[in-house]
Amino acid sequence: MPSIIAIVIAVIAVAVAIGAWFRPAPKPETPAAKTYSEQEVADAKKAVCETFKEASTGIQAAGGRTGGDDPTAVLAVAVNVRLALSAASSYLIQGLDANPATPQELAKPIRDLAKTYQEIAILQLGDAPHEKIDPLYTSGDEATAKIKQVCG
Repeated sequence: MPSIIAIVIAVIAVAVAIGAWFRPAPKPETPAAKTYSEQEVADAKKAVCETFKEASTGIQAAGGRTGGDDPTAVLAVAVNVRLALSAASSYLIQGLDANPATPQELAKPIRDLAKTYQEIAILQLGDAPHEKIDPLYTSGDEATAKIKQVCG
């Protein structure tokens, strides 16, 4: 009799093990999205708008220079503009990363503008034709307009 009980227990244990083996694993619980106070959102918006203004000022300063008739100076200005675009792109993303409470109405055009700056800089480095770069200038202008509208 004890051997029959042992066999029944073993069969039950095997059945439970097989059931557990084929049972789907529980899905990890998705953490709730962080909510921010109105003050945190306002502070983040102000900081990101200031970041945008600083980045824009840098690009405008770099783009406002000319090389005159000196080909070396013209190249230096072009390199400086590309550097300004790259630095501004990174600066904008860092500003967003440092301010996670930034509202989406501002965060999206900032990310779009940063991506556009990167694309323009890389295409300019590759001497891409104007036809390929011009649409990016337009999308950059559109993102800038949205940002200015939100930042006021």
